[in-house]
Amino acid sequence: MKWNGAKAKAAVREGGADGIEAAGRELFEATQQAVPEATGALKRSGKLNVDGLHAEITYGEGLSDSRAAFVHEKLEIRHPNGSAKYLENPTTAAAPRFAAIIAAAIRRKL
Repeated sequence: MKWNGAKAKAAVREGGADGIEAAGRELFEATQQAVPEATGALKRSGKLNVDGLHAEITYGEGLSDSRAAFVHEKLEIRHPNGSAKYLENPTTAAAPRFAAIIAAAIRRKL
């Protein structure tokens, strides 16, 4: 049996990147469902950026105020659509699935 370490490492990196992107997309959709929509500006400001093994979801960039952090942290404010902790709650709920999503993507590359 011949070990193809370089090919195996490349497959793990590629699969990991695919899995991170899939998990990021799932989480971004969940945050889009949870973000309050008073004017829609905060929801529209949401972005998912994926670069290899790194994914980042942001809200509030380009807005003229700090509403993203304010809305996220103020638990006492009731929103007709969405909720405070629109990043934290979906992340906590989805985190157990992320390892399985990433592992499945790696298996597909091997």
